[in-house]
Amino acid sequence: MTKHKTLFLTQRGLQHQKWAMEGAPPELELVMRRGAGREEILSLLADVEFLITERAGVIDAEMIAAAPKLRLIQRLGRQVWDIDLEAARRAGVPVCCWPIEGCVMVAEHMMLQMLGLLKRLREAMHITAEAADYGVETKRGDEDTFAYNWSKRTGIGKLSGATVGILGFGEIGWELVEQLRGFHCTVLYHKRTRLPAPVEEQLGVEYASPEAIAERSDIVCSLLPYQGTKEPIDAAYFARMKPGSLFVHCGSGATVDEAALLDALRSGHLAGAALDTYTYEPLRPEDPLVQAVRDPMLNLILTPHIAAGGFTAGGHSRSQDYDNILALLQGRALKHRVV
Repeated sequence: MTKHKTLFLTQRGLQHQKWAMEGAPPELELVMRRGAGREEILSLLADVEFLITERAGVIDAEMIAAAPKLRLIQRLGRQVWDIDLEAARRAGVPVCCWPIEGCVMVAEHMMLQMLGLLKRLREAMHITAEAADYGVETKRGDEDTFAYNWSKRTGIGKLSGATVGILGFGEIGWELVEQLRGFHCTVLYHKRTRLPAPVEEQLGVEYASPEAIAERSDIVCSLLPYQGTKEPIDAAYFARMKPGSLFVHCGSGATVDEAALLDALRSGHLAGAALDTYTYEPLRPEDPLVQAVRDPMLNLILTPHIAAGGFTAGGHSRSQDYDNILALLQGRALKHRVV
């Protein structure tokens, strides 16, 4: 079988690299590099037919020219702003993006977290199931007969028009912005390397420091990667946040001081919090978060690290990464083509 040389550029860890390599079809001779520098990439491109680049990384005119056999540039993720699309067009090389299913699902989960906290969902479900007597007579409903808010709930908010701050703006943040569009939110973001101004304008986002995000946001969304033994989101950070604001977290574990978060929530400084990842996983009965979430009136939502979907490590498949390559080899139309 003829093997088609494929260069796979990534910044992700060994486990994600392993999954990606396991998903590769047998038609490919796969060369994977993490954090490759420009000179190394240029040296590898001479006989490459397919270039896969994951989430981000400059692909410029010189790199495209260094790959005379190149047949496709496949970006995993939606971000193609750092690919020289005009150079690819001149060279006759198609460029495709590919929405990452796990990132889409994490963004959806953050929408669930935000809306669940804003609507005080756990409290509302508890009150409904309790079916207590609030002094309102039960009647069969019709267009003029109903008992709106019979339990006299307060503090129910709305996402529309809110200021949402995103800490750690990678592919998930990009997907989250797409999902927030219909809610007319002001979106602030922070990442280590600021996006170019035209990309910010395209997305409708505003760059801000982590401190400004804390001070200005109605909802802070944490997507931070692991940063060492000191949690960057600590008591001082929560104190900076607006009184009555919300905190949601789907970033790496061990980036949030969970004791400080509970203090801010119980004091009323924060109106709600939702987490999907934790410093220690799985959670155990003695964990203070588990103890706290047993109070349905505390606006706290905990989920068991499932934001990216229901797969397990042994069942994770990355075969979709290669769908467009197989489509090209088989003469089928490319998906998510931008050039």
